[in-house]
Amino acid sequence: MEPSRKIIMLVYGRAFSFLLSLLIPFFLTRILLKEDYGSYQQLVMIYTIVQAILIFGMPQALLYYYPRKDTNEHPLLIKQTWTILLCSALIIMSLFWLGSQIIDSHHLKEYLILLGIYTSLMIFVMPLQNLLILEGKTGAAMWSMVLFAIIDVAILPTAAWLNPTTLGIIHGIVFTAFLKFMMVLFHVYSTYFTKEISGTSYLKEQLTYGIPVGLTAMVYVINVNIDKYLVGLFFSSSVFAVYYLGSLWAPIFGWITQSAAQVVTPLMSKAHKEGNLSEIKELYRSSINKLAFFFIPATVFLIFMAEPLIVTLFTETYSDSVPIFMIYLILLPTYALNLRWILMASGQTNFLLKLAVSMSVINVILSYGFLMTLEGDNRLLGIPFSTVLVTWLATFIVMNRSLATLGSSVLETYPLKEMWILTAISLVAALPVILVSSLGLSNIVTLILSGVLFKIVFLTLSYKLKLIGENEIKLAKSFLPF
Repeated sequence: MEPSRKIIMLVYGRAFSFLLSLLIPFFLTRILLKEDYGSYQQLVMIYTIVQAILIFGMPQALLYYYPRKDTNEHPLLIKQTWTILLCSALIIMSLFWLGSQIIDSHHLKEYLILLGIYTSLMIFVMPLQNLLILEGKTGAAMWSMVLFAIIDVAILPTAAWLNPTTLGIIHGIVFTAFLKFMMVLFHVYSTYFTKEISGTSYLKEQLTYGIPVGLTAMVYVINVNIDKYLVGLFFSSSVFAVYYLGSLWAPIFGWITQSAAQVVTPLMSKAHKEGNLSEIKELYRSSINKLAFFFIPATVFLIFMAEPLIVTLFTETYSDSVPIFMIYLILLPTYALNLRWILMASGQTNFLLKLAVSMSVINVILSYGFLMTLEGDNRLLGIPFSTVLVTWLATFIVMNRSLATLGSSVLETYPLKEMWILTAISLVAALPVILVSSLGLSNIVTLILSGVLFKIVFLTLSYKLKLIGENEIKLAKSFLPF
């Protein structure tokens, strides 16, 4: 299957999963009190950072090693991976149990053991999609995303409805994790553990590659969540809930880049092993071009539709999330530019770790500075602004390092002309959106009508200017709003 087709299938799966996942906060913000929803999201934040480091970079290590090994060595690779994950699960449970014992008074203390169970189960689930893609089962990877999203949507709102408290929703996520774990266990056991293990163990090499990736992921998670840690520290759970929903969107859109990375990174790894830099350059430029075609118009459209979107999904209660949401939207173009795939494929995990640590330190200092110096509503808004600045700085550093690795120039590697044209077209397409917004229609009607007009104008101009052909139009119709 062609790489572009694989990416499209994964994007379809993630797009549908994303739309389904929006139903979760849609229901939870209507069932739970602000305080309970805020506490739940604080627990999710803890899970995110713990699993980022203690999964030891195994999903990314699979993308690196699987294409470099013969078929008969794959069972050994998977066995080693699961051994590492089992050790990780034991560490996680120990840490969360210890935390529940030594923390004297905190409103999240009573949930720590359940959160530990959830995290321990989910680290076995995380590598599944990468594994399916490497096996050539892209369709199965796509449907697994959809199935997992359906499980979440079916169970989490139900759990919250039966017990509309933080504890109720935590019981729900533990149950979903158990179901997903059993599905992954069945696939891994039947595919690999029933086969003869051959080859020489390279557990040390796998950890040498994976641990820096895991540490980088942890630091990255800390970096993109520094604002939330500070909000949780200095503000109430209610304010945290408002802030979280405003900051929710930019990271979620990473599913598009992640889909492309799952396909392209193994190809880059293989090309790097063969010394084929020209293939890496082509994969890189093509990926940026296609990703920019989504993220640039999405950024423009969502900025103009921020208020009706937030209010429609989460009610007027969370209207204060709108300015936070708009600041975070400035991050979206970085998903088309901050592609670390070349550095991952060439084994530069230590550089990525140092970069992530440096950016985290800068983000902490800058965020805290804004928090201490600004007043009123600006005190809260200064925090996401810091995250945006630091992320863009990291993006430029990654771009420069990638160019040095390729021995290439900016103009040779990045489709700058096409990106400027896309920006101009998106702004023109936003004109009917502005007009519709001024008509005083209901939020849902405004969203739908604006989305339709934006897409028509954007696709028409893109086609006329030869930025896209018929195939690209079909793809865009699927992923641009409405």
